[in-house]
Amino acid sequence: MTEPTHLTEHRISDAEAAPYGVALTDDGAVWATLIRGQAVVRRDVDGTLDTISLGEGSEPSLLAAATEDSVWVTDAARNRIVRIGPEGIRAEIPVPSVGGRPFGIAAADSGEVWFTEMTTDLIGKVDILGKVTEFTAGVDHGNPSMIACSGESVWFTLNGANAIGYIRGGNSAVVVTDLPTGKAGPVGITVATDAAAWFTEIAAGQIGRLDRDGVLTEFPLPDRSSKPHAIAAAPSGGCWFTMWGSSQIGFIASDGTIAVTDLPTPESEPHGIAVAADGTVWSALETGFLAELRP
Repeated sequence: MTEPTHLTEHRISDAEAAPYGVALTDDGAVWATLIRGQAVVRRDVDGTLDTISLGEGSEPSLLAAATEDSVWVTDAARNRIVRIGPEGIRAEIPVPSVGGRPFGIAAADSGEVWFTEMTTDLIGKVDILGKVTEFTAGVDHGNPSMIACSGESVWFTLNGANAIGYIRGGNSAVVVTDLPTGKAGPVGITVATDAAAWFTEIAAGQIGRLDRDGVLTEFPLPDRSSKPHAIAAAPSGGCWFTMWGSSQIGFIASDGTIAVTDLPTPESEPHGIAVAADGTVWSALETGFLAELRP
């Protein structure tokens, strides 16, 4: 796992636009947000790029696949959830709480969409009719960050509270699990094939695992200053994650074994990450590229 068979970088924007989040749709497209470029880029299977503007003053942050050819996007600055297809914006859903700054987003198998609100300590849910319901994130000043869904379970990181939140079912109370490492700074989170939530600890340089029984394990990275950020489950087991502090992509197996791949461009600052069904890994690099890794 230390050296992918193929590692390619694809230019999608200039560095000032700052590619950030990544999502994949079933039509084979790769989507990336330009968090400072006020747009989303769609890369077709043939390499064609389409840049879709979200408008002046927007701040597209993270994405989740919506349908075969569309994605959900959080727009933190304009406090809305947007659905985008190849032709442009298909739907806009305002976040009810003023100044919520939606950030993390995940789509459930039911068609519901869950998102975090960084500044209001709320978790939002959009039902299939577009109605938004908001839930407390379980703590004050928690700074809910990224979010993941699996069945009826919803997991999210509480960056400011140094904890992981868990909701089972749409109306269940939030269960909050504190991290044993102080000021670990949890950010990215995913649900792997072992049904556990795996997450990054950006300030501690660790990967964490929390199972449904509440057992929490932390795995220190070889470079504790590597700043692990986003994480995505691999279909064959284990998880891939980005380390923007060291310009690396990492893989952690279900037993905690860690392998690291250096990106060819120094200081590329990888952020978002997604894994296709065939195992291909895509990551957004702040330097203006998508990294493609074929294991």
